Amino acid sequence: MSIDAIFMDRALALATQARLLSPPNPWVGAVIVKQGKIVGEGFTQAPGEAHAEIMALRQALHQAENSTLYVTLEPCSHFGKTPPCVNAIIQAKIAHVVIALEDPDPQVSGRGIQKLKEAGISVTVGVEQQRATELLEPYLFQRKTGRPFCVAKAAISLDGRVAASDHTSKWITNELSRQDAQRLRAESQAILIGSGTAKYDHPRLTVRSFSPLPYQAPLRVVLDSRGTLTDLSSPLFNTNLAPTCILTTDRCSTEIRDMWQSHGIESIILSQAKNGEGVDLNEVMKTLGKKGILQVLIEGGATLLGQFMHEQLIQTLHLYIGPKVLGCDGIPLFGSFSPQTLINAPQFQLKETKRLDDCVYLHYRI
Repeated sequence: MSIDAIFMDRALALATQARLLSPPNPWVGAVIVKQGKIVGEGFTQAPGEAHAEIMALRQALHQAENSTLYVTLEPCSHFGKTPPCVNAIIQAKIAHVVIALEDPDPQVSGRGIQKLKEAGISVTVGVEQQRATELLEPYLFQRKTGRPFCVAKAAISLDGRVAASDHTSKWITNELSRQDAQRLRAESQAILIGSGTAKYDHPRLTVRSFSPLPYQAPLRVVLDSRGTLTDLSSPLFNTNLAPTCILTTDRCSTEIRDMWQSHGIESIILSQAKNGEGVDLNEVMKTLGKKGILQVLIEGGATLLGQFMHEQLIQTLHLYIGPKVLGCDGIPLFGSFSPQTLINAPQFQLKETKRLDDCVYLHYRI
């Protein structure tokens, strides 16, 4: 491993510490090295606070002059909630900047690198690029597509059912599996369900039994095209737990939307799906992208998962398989999704497996 790779490895490790803290900003790590020794390091803080480069400069102080800065993402060059990091780097008289990855954000997109070069600072780009890309995948996807990175999660029986025929699903998997799934919630900025899951499961959709908690609670998103979510006992009406947003259509009455608003719930009218059933999912994803959601977690139910699969909107699939059989009348994992031939069936790539006592975890990339 080269010297540059060694110090970038440290910067990547620091970046992981910002994963639950920095969104909707990217989680970035920075290390300042002088004469072979680390004199400053840091990672991105909460929104509106210091970026990784600034944290490292604050630690290095005067030692930053004629040093090398290692940073996992191109330094910003624009004014947002904080001043441009490139200005601080130039003012600190850093001699060399090593960057893992260029930032695809239209406000940056090479401008930070160009400004550093114009100031006479030598720049190297691409050190540990693949690892940085994997680490920042949700951010990079959202900046490139305008849509959040879509993660689907489900607990299923041995025969691939998400619920019994009467829609009961608590609990198919064990407590260890449910605790493990909290990581997916913590890493997501929104958790999305359909009105059916809201009705049958009364979910809280909050992060529990996980440490550290994300800086901002994930937005709870419900797709309810007709305005059926009216049960005030639902935890989704308790916005002290976490914010709730309902995405609906013009089929929902003004009275229902006013009722939601009176309970602190935001509602947004979107187009109906092309088949006339539900909300247009492509509009859903664009709307969440505009809200700054980098990663959305789809928690079902079967109808919604099937619709997302049909629209090819899912990037990764996380399955928790419990030791139960629910039979042919059970609710299948992907309701209403049915390729007519094997050639048309989506192909998945297995990324990770894990045993959780008598349950099994599978992580697939689509």
